Amino acid sequence: VPLAPCGTLNPALGAPRDFCHWTWSTHAGHWKRREVELAMLDDYEIRVLGPIDVLTPSGNIAVGGRHVRALLGALVIGVGHAVRIDHLREAIWPQDPPDSADNTLQSSVSRLRRALGPDAIVRVDGSYELTTPPERIDAIQFETLLAKAAESRDDPERSRRYGRAALDLWRGPPFGDLAEDEAFKLDSYRLDEMRLAAMEICLEAELALGNHELIVGELEAAVEENPYREHLWFLLIEALDAGYRRVEALRACARLRRMLAETGVQASDELVLLEQRILDGHAASPSTPGHDSSV
Repeated sequence: VPLAPCGTLNPALGAPRDFCHWTWSTHAGHWKRREVELAMLDDYEIRVLGPIDVLTPSGNIAVGGRHVRALLGALVIGVGHAVRIDHLREAIWPQDPPDSADNTLQSSVSRLRRALGPDAIVRVDGSYELTTPPERIDAIQFETLLAKAAESRDDPERSRRYGRAALDLWRGPPFGDLAEDEAFKLDSYRLDEMRLAAMEICLEAELALGNHELIVGELEAAVEENPYREHLWFLLIEALDAGYRRVEALRACARLRRMLAETGVQASDELVLLEQRILDGHAASPSTPGHDSSV
């Protein structure tokens, strides 16, 4: 294990404290360690689309305990701008901060500087700023790829390629176990909504490319997970109909109608039109860009 947390006899175990290179000493008969700055590698990526960590050419590593992760997450949200220390305190300690808060904050900043480089975090008056290039942050990469996928909707193959690349960056809920904390909740929700938009763009492209049979399972799972995103239902219904599965398509229409009725929402004109066209033998195409994606 070339790069792993320090402070453990086995590099695969234990809570990370520092970043080290581990080597096996045949003479000593145990692992030996030496601290290393990730910046020495001159190639790292900060990841927040899932558990917060840092990816290096040697693999991904945890940046530390909850305090360090919260600090890095808050700085990522404000990347390119100075983030006030009082806001960083709130991100690290959602409740009342302890008397040692300032010392702990400074210690966490020092730890991240050792990891990312001495100039990665700069002090600006009563604030700290993350100076890591935005393209080294997976959330920024995701937003860039999503924008390209949306701009390429007239070219389904290109749109799918960008959209799938954007979705491949995701490893779990944004900011990992911090997603529900007050300081991260809004950005977590925003990023997750963008993930669903990327998924819809990909599925639209797949449908336009004639891959309806390949995406039915993905769409079934998507509507189960997001039952109130009407556009996903339309894509599922259209994919079923395109695969000559008209009965299943009409059953999906009925499921959507029941779900809408249970929430007190009237079926949209688009659903009525789509259902009628399936009955007539020529389905509509509600997957066009600009369609409202939620009920």
